[in-house]
Amino acid sequence: MTDAVTPLHDIAHYALETAPTFDVALQEARASLTEHATADIHDHHETIAAAVALYIRLHHLVAALDAQADTQ
Repeated sequence: MTDAVTPLHDIAHYALETAPTFDVALQEARASLTEHATADIHDHHETIAAAVALYIRLHHLVAALDAQADTQ
């Protein structure tokens, strides 16, 4: 990796202390999809905002699934 590249995030640094329940994470993901469905792909700010919001919701969904798997 070169100095010009910065990773999106460090998983260990940004790990969730408490994962949301799957139902909550899914509801949040659906709400975020609805909220950003009309984002203008030609608007840099809207595109970045949608990408970040959806990335966070995906992170929450994966954490919820991992927590659910750990309890089974």
